[in-house]
This record gives sequence, structure tokens and C-alpha cells, in this order.
Amino acid sequence: MKKTIKLSLLLVIICATAFINPLAAQMTNEDHAVLAKKYEDAYNKKDDKAMLAMYTKDATRITPDGTEVTGTEAIGKQITDEFAHITATLTITPQATAEKDGIITGTGTFRVVGTNDKGEKIDQNGTYINTMTKEGGQWKITKSVIGQTN
Repeated sequence: MKKTIKLSLLLVIICATAFINPLAAQMTNEDHAVLAKKYEDAYNKKDDKAMLAMYTKDATRITPDGTEVTGTEAIGKQITDEFAHITATLTITPQATAEKDGIITGTGTFRVVGTNDKGEKIDQNGTYINTMTKEGGQWKITKSVIGQTN
């Protein structure tokens, strides 16, 4: 009888773990929207530290011109360089979140409107594909691919 109870408890723990852990790692469309809004707010405040906090230490960021940088130090330099040359407002529209083979991907569109350091008008639309993971209880970007459509 004791063996049956122990075996039953072990099975309950295994089943609970199997169901709870995958759910804890799933990102909902609402989670994606919250992360996108945090990113948008940080960008519009030119808060590079808050933006960098949304990336994992070994994250990769690929810009529309194909420039690829890895690590928060390089991503931070890329972001501060961008801020030094433009005054703009970012609007992000998250569209979907999907999971395949344990990889969580969020997609969406963005628009940047403003001026560059020469006073020329900026009005860019584009798409993004972010691969994300949960780290320290927060969703973070592990890879960001930014595409420009105009």
C-alpha cells in the first residue's frame, strides 16, 4: 500500500511538472503586446538602458541594412548611435506569437516618424521578428530581425 501511494504521488508530481513547466515557458499574445509596449516607451524616451534590459546578454540584433551585432554592449552602441542621429517616435504593432520546437517568436510591424540630424524627414515602416525567452521571470529578446518596407 505504501509503495502504491508513493508511486501515485510520484506520478502526480511528474504529470504536474510536465503540464506546468511548458505553460510557464509559453508567451501569450498579451505578453508579446506588453513587451512591445515597454520597448516602444523606452525607445520614445531614448532610454537605452531600459531597452537593453529587454535583451539577453548574448542577443543578436539585425537591422534593415543587414548589420548584425551580438551582445548587449554592441546592441547598446548601435542604439545610442541611432539616438544620436535622429529624433523620432516609434510605434509598434505586435501581430502574432508562435512557438515551434521550443522557440518563441513574436512578429509585428513598426513605424518610425521624425527627423534625422540633418533635419530631413524620417517616415519608415517595417516589420520585426523577435525570438524570445523567459529569463529571471521576464520575457527577453534573444534575436531581433528588423526589416524596413519603405
